[in-house]
Parts: sequence; C-alpha cells; structure tokens
Amino acid sequence: MTGIYLAAGNSLRMGREKLSLPLGKKRLGMWALEKAVQSNLDEIIVISNHANYQHYKNIENKKLKVVELSGNNKSESIKAGLDLAITLHSDAVMIILADQPFISSKMLNRLMAIYKQDKTKAFVAPTFKGNIGPPILISKILFPDLYKLEGDQGAKQTLIDKRQGGILVPFDDEKIFMDIDRRDEYLSWERNIESMNPDELYE
Repeated sequence: MTGIYLAAGNSLRMGREKLSLPLGKKRLGMWALEKAVQSNLDEIIVISNHANYQHYKNIENKKLKVVELSGNNKSESIKAGLDLAITLHSDAVMIILADQPFISSKMLNRLMAIYKQDKTKAFVAPTFKGNIGPPILISKILFPDLYKLEGDQGAKQTLIDKRQGGILVPFDDEKIFMDIDRRDEYLSWERNIESMNPDELYE
C-alpha cells in the first residue's frame, strides 16, 4: 500500500509557506508524515514544493520517496504521486494531506485493514457526522478517475461521484479531520497543543 503525501500547496490562505511553521516541537508539515511512517504503509510518496523539498529529501527513511513539483494545485500533486505509485505496482493509494497534523497511524491502519478484507471496493473513506474527509484510501479501480481531476479538485470529489462503490468508516473525533489553512487556526493550535493529551497526538 502506497501513501501519497500532499505537501506542495502554495498556502495562500495562510499568507506564507505554512508547512515549515513550528507546531509544538516539530514542523507543521512533519506531524502527519510521522504518523504515515509509523503506519503499515509500504512506502510514502511525498509531493513537495520547492521550499520544503530539501527538508523532506534529507529525512532518512526507506519508506519515503520525495518528488518536487513546480505546480501547486491539488490535482497535479495527486497525479504526480499516482504516476510513481503505478510504477511501484500499487493496488491502492492513501491520499494524505500535510496540513492535517492530528491524523493517527491507528486511523490509517484501520482504513487499510478494512480495504484488505474486500479489495473489490473502490475506496475506503473516513467520515465525521456523514461528511467524507481525508486521509482517503483509493483502489486502482478509481485511478483513471483521479487522472480526470483538474485544478484544486481533490480525491473527495471522485468519491462523492462514486459513493456507492466504496466503504464509509465513521470516526467520532473531529480533531483528526482538522486542517490548518489560516493564520488564526495555526495560532490557536500552536497556543494549545502543549496542553493536549499526548496519547491523542502521538498514536
């Protein structure tokens, strides 16, 4: 199973490059990546912008394959990751966003375990109160649909169109779906992160 880690965005709503910002004791862009590395994913393709490419490239972990992307829209990042995943003969990919720091390796492993029970399903997607959100596992059945994405369309749109072909997995912790896009969101989490339960942050 291959992870595609999307870290090439232009951070327009933040007003500056955000993945290098400190969050607790590490960079914002490292939180979700560490959870992915700790999970049962076989390899993780990091799609990075120029600003963070060397940082990711310098990480010594055999699971990681880092690709620098000059474009910064979400669909191009997904396609770049998919190109490499196909050469690795991946039967499914896990789309992971670099600005979602509170996902957990347990969550990723649960989605993978559900998929392995029935590989005829097109996707396995987590939900919170009925709403689909990343990280999302997508079978090779839907790879052609991912290549049809344009601009900042993400994988979620493909799943909405193909909802009957996959499995929706409810989670009751809203925090794991949080992404940090704006300065006020970042400042709020940065102020409060040290007071959070470590078991919630590092599993």
